Amino acid sequence: MNPTIHQPPIYPVIRRRAWKKWAYAAILTLILLGLLAALGLSYYVTYELSHPAKKPVKLDPGQIGLGFQNVTFKSRQGGIALKGWVIKADKPIHKWVITSHGYRQNRLIWPEDGKPAGRPGLDFFKFLHDSGYNILAFDYRNSGQSEGDTTTVGYDEQKDLLSAVDEVERLDPKAEVSLIGWSMGASTALAVAGEHPAVKAVIADSPFEDLGAYLKDNLSKWSGLPNFPFTPLILNVWVPIVTGVHADGFRPIEALAKFNGSILLIHSKADSKIPYADSQTIYDTYKDKKDIDLVTFARSDHTMAFVDEPETYEKAILDFFKRIKF
Repeated sequence: MNPTIHQPPIYPVIRRRAWKKWAYAAILTLILLGLLAALGLSYYVTYELSHPAKKPVKLDPGQIGLGFQNVTFKSRQGGIALKGWVIKADKPIHKWVITSHGYRQNRLIWPEDGKPAGRPGLDFFKFLHDSGYNILAFDYRNSGQSEGDTTTVGYDEQKDLLSAVDEVERLDPKAEVSLIGWSMGASTALAVAGEHPAVKAVIADSPFEDLGAYLKDNLSKWSGLPNFPFTPLILNVWVPIVTGVHADGFRPIEALAKFNGSILLIHSKADSKIPYADSQTIYDTYKDKKDIDLVTFARSDHTMAFVDEPETYEKAILDFFKRIKF
């Protein structure tokens, strides 16, 4: 009699192999869905950051007794119509100050601060006017009343600011210009100062030294998303596609090498958006090569030093202008 040989059933083995395949497929599906979700969310945030809603210009200089003229001029980049105000000094003078507002702001500089909202900007214009200067305050592309729907945090805005200097020269061929900027506007002013012979001085409040480097470390402050994986996706994938520019292409600290005029850096050590170290690095880079000063504030947040300490802020500017005979 032949012994009976019992074979183990093959069905459990088949079931185990099938289960593993399903598990691998599920894991791959989850990974793919996660990647698609990250790509979709990072695209949405990129679009929102580069297409911020315009803040309305709710006040005008006439409301504090300053005479002004509405002006419109075309940007060197794209022919975008830029809107602004010209505020003339009481006495004829060829000294002009062009203000350069920050990201998501407008020509009022601090359009959501003060009572009523926007009043600090008017106070700043009155300070400059009463000090004897002509003023051009304008809205960058996709800001205030200007045309355009995309903000590039300084890259294309450089052409807007140069166009503002062109407009001042059109109004006054003998104009000598000082640029005063905040945040994005400060970095833009530093970057273009050496590109126009009419610019004699720059005052930069809370600038970043290098846009790409700044965003790699700080984009999460603006996006509200974790640095990884979203910052690399936003900067390396979507920003070039959505805006047509590369953040690494805007380096104010390098562009400043072309400028031979005088520079005043202003930065608060309590700045929560752009580290004070950026201004310190710019100062350290050029302190032995250029006429450059650095004034610091202790407690103000990003670009808020004038709002918090107007008298100290005004004195720093007037001392600078007096020293350089502007």
